[in-house]
Amino acid sequence: MKKILITGGSGFLGSRLAYYFRDKYELLLPTHGELNICREEAVRAYMEEHRPGVVLHCAALSNTWYCERHPDESHRVNVQGAVRIAKACKITGAKLVFMSSDQVYNGTPMLGLLKEEDVLQPVNVYGRHKLECEQRAQWNLSESVGLRLTWMYDLPESTMKLNSNILVNLKKAYAEGNPIKVATHEYRGVTNVWEVVKNIEKAISLPGGVYNFGSGNMQNSYELFLSAAELLGMEGASEWILPDEERFCDEPRNLTMDCSLIKEYGIQFNNSVKGIEESIKFPFRTE
Repeated sequence: MKKILITGGSGFLGSRLAYYFRDKYELLLPTHGELNICREEAVRAYMEEHRPGVVLHCAALSNTWYCERHPDESHRVNVQGAVRIAKACKITGAKLVFMSSDQVYNGTPMLGLLKEEDVLQPVNVYGRHKLECEQRAQWNLSESVGLRLTWMYDLPESTMKLNSNILVNLKKAYAEGNPIKVATHEYRGVTNVWEVVKNIEKAISLPGGVYNFGSGNMQNSYELFLSAAELLGMEGASEWILPDEERFCDEPRNLTMDCSLIKEYGIQFNNSVKGIEESIKFPFRTE
């Protein structure tokens, strides 16, 4: 049985990978105390002792607001931690799949679907650190696979750890009767986390490189929120989901990814609206 190490195994994505793979592979799910990715010798010692065949590196500081205010900590975890994992994988011969983000595109002055080779100039700390993570991980281990993930979601009723996602935010606003403003000049995809989980298994066999990995989207964020609310059966959505026409009006924010490259390897995602519809009709059961 293949041995897989999942870093960040208690997080939003990592916990679901651990659940999905629990009967398929021998899993290593170290706590922070057992594997501190901020200490190079500790990472190397752990890898040499346990010798996983595959490392799914999910551990990260992913709150963009927090990273903006704690850039040194973000760099230690999001960049240096990933580099330490890459170096240890090179020594032990493990296949590395690490998680990047669509935030690397935040600041790219183009509309339309963005490709992996497009010139990037991220404007926030998290995006800059994820781009540096990609570059340095690839430099240390060219066979590594980086996955640029979108904003992920699970159903608000999930019994597993939840993040602040589009469906959770909509349910909270609807239940509390609070209006929310959503940018009309922002474009980004959102992806069902269980689609990501299932496709990561296929991503293990990808050749080294960085790949866009998630759902596409042809709507602006305001339209996407309205569509999601309608699919959730929330009444009068246009009365409490309000268009924010000022935010990003000078420079539209575009994070929508072209995922044609992974399709060449048989990996596909629903578009954002279809993905939400499918997640509601056919929720992944963990009971």
